[in-house]
Amino acid sequence: MGSRHSGRPARGRPAAFRTMLTLAFAALLAGLLAMPLAAPAGAATDLALGKAASADSSQSGRLPSLANDGDPATRWCAADGGTGHWWQVDLGSATALSGTEVRWEFARNYKYHVSVSTDGATWTRVADRTASTATAQVQNDTFTATARYVRITVTGLAASTWASIADFKVFGAGAPPGPAPDPALRSRCTGTSPITCHFDMQPGNYDVTVVLGDANAAGVTSVQAEARRTVLPTVSTAAGSYARYAFTLNVRQPEGQPTGQGGTGTPGLDLVFSGPAPKLNGIGLAAASGPVLYLAGDSTVCDQPAAPYTGWGQQLPQYFGLGLSVANYGDSGESSGSFLSNSALFPTMKPLIKSSDMVLIQFGHNDKSTTASAFTSNLTSLVTQVRSRGGVPVLVTPPVRRLFDANGRLTATALHVNGVGVDLPATMRQVAAAQNAPLIDLTAKSKALVEGLGPSGSAQLYLTELSDNTHFSAYGANEMAKLVLQRMRELNLSPVSYLR
Repeated sequence: MGSRHSGRPARGRPAAFRTMLTLAFAALLAGLLAMPLAAPAGAATDLALGKAASADSSQSGRLPSLANDGDPATRWCAADGGTGHWWQVDLGSATALSGTEVRWEFARNYKYHVSVSTDGATWTRVADRTASTATAQVQNDTFTATARYVRITVTGLAASTWASIADFKVFGAGAPPGPAPDPALRSRCTGTSPITCHFDMQPGNYDVTVVLGDANAAGVTSVQAEARRTVLPTVSTAAGSYARYAFTLNVRQPEGQPTGQGGTGTPGLDLVFSGPAPKLNGIGLAAASGPVLYLAGDSTVCDQPAAPYTGWGQQLPQYFGLGLSVANYGDSGESSGSFLSNSALFPTMKPLIKSSDMVLIQFGHNDKSTTASAFTSNLTSLVTQVRSRGGVPVLVTPPVRRLFDANGRLTATALHVNGVGVDLPATMRQVAAAQNAPLIDLTAKSKALVEGLGPSGSAQLYLTELSDNTHFSAYGANEMAKLVLQRMRELNLSPVSYLR
């Protein structure tokens, strides 16, 4: 799983931190007097969340209500691959609207239009993407209307694609979330494709607002932070249309892997706006004090510094909005024992844990010769020490390796039966039961996914071009992150309340 190198532990906050924040807040207040002329779309509340939804058809298990349940891991899907299928939401009463946002199942070309109605019978088209060539997974449309019903109709599809919506939001009047954009911050970004922004912030957690779009040109923009963490999937904005997003980021030094493997990065907060046509209108920053979701794991979890390697923890932040930061302390080559003992890892992370925080703990890939008793002891120690800080430990069994036998089934090695015969996922399940700790059985979930795809279909999840059947591609890491989120939702773990 990669060798370890000595690296600098994360630094604490210096005494000058309060002074820096005072100056930052002063700059933000000054920025309020010089806001961008273009008004961003979106508001603090998703009016469609949990409201009655319907569609002209549905696939079994992909009901209309799954497109506005606030969970991007679920979706509505039409009953067949034809065009003309529609999905709609009843807001309950006529409401002043400012726009919509659709997150498709895939980053492919979906042609569509959005219509609104006050009575469910007479419809007015407010957004027309029937000639769109965009392939962004998230598409924003800005308009002004008063309506009770909002409908999206799919008029064109890419090859091998069905009408399928993971999330649909409707926005109305209201104060937008997150810190106000500050023109001075935008002026410190350089380049056009990509657009890179660096801010000299001390380690900690920060609320970030980004306004995407351009007055004269269409945009297709994705956003990464720090060491290749995906904080926004690809977003499409029409010319003259703006989309505003707010999220919370963890800043650490080193900014990638805590032991410095692959480089220590640049101190401070880094944002990269990329995609076919990145458009950035504004940025806002403020210190944050909300809960943190900590990740403790190995190279399948960590913030991998270089493509194509991607940890599932790098894909997790894009699913959370303002208020919750993801602090990834995963590190390549770590076992349950080495993570406990390395001063840059758990000894650094533990003092930061607060009573409102949660810690996802995944080990097994590198416990190749760990005995059952040692594995049990290490996991129990991690659970106990997290609880001693008031945090909530959640055990995560390791995702499978892509190693098939002649019958198309995963081998014992793929399922993490180690070199001394220990079934590591089974041992972790036993520890979870003994400690009354929540369990995400990623081994079982990833086994179902990988075996379901088969030897050929599952290749896209891993780095098979590098003959690597352990580490994930960006696509595979995202699929694993969605499996983790799905189980977090089923367990009703607190971070899901911050899902975007």
